Amino acid sequence: MKTIHTLRLLMLGLILIGPVLVVNAQVSEDDLIIYYSFNQDTLNGADVTDVSGNGNDGLIKGSDIEAVDGAVGEGLSFPGAATDYISVRNHMYVDPFPALTIAAWVKAPARGMIASWDRSEFFRFAVGDDVGGNAATTFVAFDHCCPVHDWFGETDVADDEWHHLVAWFDGNEKRIYVDGELDASVDATTEVIGAGQSRFGFIGIGSEAGSFDAATGPTWAYNGIMDEYLMFHRPLSEDEIEHLASGPTDPFADLTAVDPNGKLSTTWGNIKTAK
Repeated sequence: MKTIHTLRLLMLGLILIGPVLVVNAQVSEDDLIIYYSFNQDTLNGADVTDVSGNGNDGLIKGSDIEAVDGAVGEGLSFPGAATDYISVRNHMYVDPFPALTIAAWVKAPARGMIASWDRSEFFRFAVGDDVGGNAATTFVAFDHCCPVHDWFGETDVADDEWHHLVAWFDGNEKRIYVDGELDASVDATTEVIGAGQSRFGFIGIGSEAGSFDAATGPTWAYNGIMDEYLMFHRPLSEDEIEHLASGPTDPFADLTAVDPNGKLSTTWGNIKTAK
């Protein structure tokens, strides 16, 4: 009898704490800046909808970027040509800022630019790079004004396999995550990112743009498939990064939501009557 009573209490405890264990698995929309899911229903001709609701939609340049199967739903295939990339509307930087997380799924057979708001002014995020002889590991550059600080991950991600990549900055430390795991970290030398020249951004190519859809550079373009591109002005928690790397169809879904009407009482009633 004592064993049965203990089992009932244990089962009730698991029911009660279950939602608490799950809550850390979802991602908060706090300080979300851009979210390109690249799903088919977010593409309208040459327009890519920013589903964050912030209006930072993208404009597809060139004619060879195509919707294909992605890591989560659909993604976009980039041909690795300097004429084919996405110009980001509205979101530009002028003043330095204190925190950033960029996340994206990539499937790349060679080096290529994921996103840039100008390496020598704000930041660059890429598979491989044009400095340091790095052609395969994750590359991140944050300008701390000054100089630019380049650094690299440890894992080869230019292997034509899907990888979830994250660049992370909180004013104290800089990190790279690959497939939900910490891949590299270094101390930050200043508390902010940015040198002060106004810059607009691009997905899939480098930026030197002082206005929307202006100058690109460098022009080594992204080659491969990209999916689920997100930018936050905050450092995501490791639980949030792990959740994104698990490939949720909706990274912001409330996984703790349950119908409270009868579920707990019914389950508890079943436990009580179990003999």
